[in-house]
Amino acid sequence: MSIAVLLCSFILDHLLPEPDRDFPDWSAGTIFLFIVVIAPVFETLLLQGLPIYVARKFNAPFIWQIIASMALFAGLHLAEGIITFIAAGLIGGFYFGFSYAHWREKSRWTAYWVTAVSHAFHNTAIYVLLAISGEL
Repeated sequence: MSIAVLLCSFILDHLLPEPDRDFPDWSAGTIFLFIVVIAPVFETLLLQGLPIYVARKFNAPFIWQIIASMALFAGLHLAEGIITFIAAGLIGGFYFGFSYAHWREKSRWTAYWVTAVSHAFHNTAIYVLLAISGEL
């Protein structure tokens, strides 16, 4: 999934102007902790687990469970700009929503941890690329 997000980001970055991203004055370690550990844990709970749980309570079909999750995930990433909204929000939102909904058929525990860990791996790759590019 990281390759799809990066490819989409690269294409959109050349088509759409995006203002420079300003990270808080945090250390690289604090940024790493936030985007690789804290964000995946809470985003999986609130942006995949909760909307898919609600959609399942209303007997929503599988695709609508994914769409409910994807809409919230993309909406959260809209604040970072249109490129992040499309690349991370929509593509990542689809992937993480699909992952959670798929594994939810087995158990909530499996769905949660498979999705959170894949999100953490994805964010680790993005962190490394941001560090290499000098944006951190």
